Amino acid sequence: WRSLQETGEQRFTGYDQLESATDVLAVRISEDGLALQIADNPFYIEGGGQVSDTGRIEGNGWSTEIRGAVRVGDRVALLGTIPDGAFPEELGAPLHVRAIVDSVSRRDTERNHTATHLLQAALRDVLGTHVVQRGSLVAPDRLRFDFSHTAAMTEDERRRVEEIVSENIWEDHELSIGPRAYDDAVRDGAMALFGEKYDDVVRVVEIPGVSMELCGGTHVGHTGEIGLFKVTSESGVAAGVRRIEALTGRRALQDLEEQVSRLDEIATVLGTSQENAAVRAEQLLAEKKELEGLLDELRSGGGAGESVVLEETIAFDEVATEYKAVRLRARNADDARKWGDAFLSKEASGVAVVSADLPDGKHTLFAFVTDDLIGQGIRADAIVREIASVVGGRGGGRPHMAQAGVEDSDRIDEALRMGRDVVEKLTREAVG
Repeated sequence: WRSLQETGEQRFTGYDQLESATDVLAVRISEDGLALQIADNPFYIEGGGQVSDTGRIEGNGWSTEIRGAVRVGDRVALLGTIPDGAFPEELGAPLHVRAIVDSVSRRDTERNHTATHLLQAALRDVLGTHVVQRGSLVAPDRLRFDFSHTAAMTEDERRRVEEIVSENIWEDHELSIGPRAYDDAVRDGAMALFGEKYDDVVRVVEIPGVSMELCGGTHVGHTGEIGLFKVTSESGVAAGVRRIEALTGRRALQDLEEQVSRLDEIATVLGTSQENAAVRAEQLLAEKKELEGLLDELRSGGGAGESVVLEETIAFDEVATEYKAVRLRARNADDARKWGDAFLSKEASGVAVVSADLPDGKHTLFAFVTDDLIGQGIRADAIVREIASVVGGRGGGRPHMAQAGVEDSDRIDEALRMGRDVVEKLTREAVG
């Protein structure tokens, strides 16, 4: 370090201002960048879970980006990049600079810090007064809060905590921040960090009626400045210690917008609206389960969801007609038609009557007749019209394939068995 003012004192001015015109007390230049100790320092140094400020230092014809701060003895050193511009080769007192904290980053950090106080108060309301802070991170883009609790939070507990924090944000409480005697503050209910050592005079951050803590960090003036609060995760980090991560302000809004965008993409893929996306997803899961059942049956050697109700050879005057009645678990009516196409292509002669049982609980009756029997007067449309009356439906179609709706699903098996009698009647009429 090269000292420019041996006796200069350093003051933290960051509670009240984000810029200061000041003098450099000491400087160090290395291949990593420029480090400065300044008299009036608005940059907060990491402490109490809050990260250090960032910003820049501007001199006469040069500047450096401040990316952090460290403590050097009883002073704070600001860590900067390699200076842009003409940094003085000959250093001598005084070296005047302007220190500028990144206001956007600081305000975001303040939102998260005040929200952390609201969060602890809400957790104690919902989970109990055994909740105390076990660690924290307060950064511009997020907050993390570790607390004493033995069980994972339920969805209802998490929702209630979010509601309480949000209500206190919307009520726009004005914060009261100032020094107090340690004993007086603790007697009045101020919360202190376990294991932390405090001076006789401490800084108290109070959100009236909500929270009072010993805290050296920076905060918003009113809770309404936080805007939004959203918990993103809750997890366990050690025995008896849980962790909540959350977002506030612009980051919370960005996260919500991303979720809405993802939901819109999901709804588009599902071919429905955002409001109906969950219902459509449930339908697809039900269909998936149905298909898995069909696949299991197929792998086990059975028909793909095919249950034979009746299979018989109808013989009359040396005329034999093969009859098959089937319950078919199908995704849709097309599955039944495909089943019928396969039946007609592989059977030389025969009649099949099928009930397509669909995932949504609906049913459709089908009749399939091979070409040779159509010439004998045995027609699918005639069969369907008669058996449909049993289930309260109406139907029709072509000679080789016809279908009918079902109103009374309890009588489907009866209709399928009746198909055998209809085929026998048509056979008699054809022969006689």
